[in-house]
Amino acid sequence: MFRIKICNNSVVGKNKILSKEYISCIEDLLSSEVVRKMDTFVQHGDTTTLQHCLNVSYYNFVLCKFFGLDARAAARGGLLHDLFLYDWHDRPVGKGGLHHSIFHARVALKNASEHFELTDKEKEIILKHMFPYTLDGFPRHKEAFMVCLIDKYCCLMETATERIDTYVRPVLARN
Repeated sequence: MFRIKICNNSVVGKNKILSKEYISCIEDLLSSEVVRKMDTFVQHGDTTTLQHCLNVSYYNFVLCKFFGLDARAAARGGLLHDLFLYDWHDRPVGKGGLHHSIFHARVALKNASEHFELTDKEKEIILKHMFPYTLDGFPRHKEAFMVCLIDKYCCLMETATERIDTYVRPVLARN
C-alpha cells in the first residue's frame, strides 16, 4: 500500500495534475491545527490517525474522480472521518459502555462540525464511515459508501503491513 505523503503541497509519487487537484480540495483542512493534531495519535499499527485519514482521503478522491462522483466531498470527508482527537488505545470502552468503534464517528462529526463548514454529504461520509458496524443507517450517497469500503481497505493494509513486518519477515529471513 502506498502511504500518502504530502510535501511542498503535492502528493509525493503521484500524478502532478491529480496531486494539485487533490491538495486544492483539502489544503484548508490540512493546514489547520486540529487536523494536524491527528498526527499525535496512533491509529493502526504504526500508522498515525492523520496518515490513515490521508490514505483514506486520497484513495477516495482518486476512485470517486474515476467514477464521476463528488471527489472533493470524498477527499474532505475522508480526511475528517476519524477526527476524534484522542488515543483510542487508552479508551477501549466509551460512553454508555459502547466500544470506540461504535461511537467515534459521532465524535469525529462533532469535532469536524465545530471547526469546519461541512456539506451534508461530508457530514454523512464522516458519520456513516463505520457502516455496517454502527446503527447510523446505510449511506445514501455513493461517496459515503465508497469511504466505508476504502476505510476498511486502508485499515486492513495498515494493520497487515505491521503484522507482516513483525511476524512474517523475521521467519522468512531465517530461512
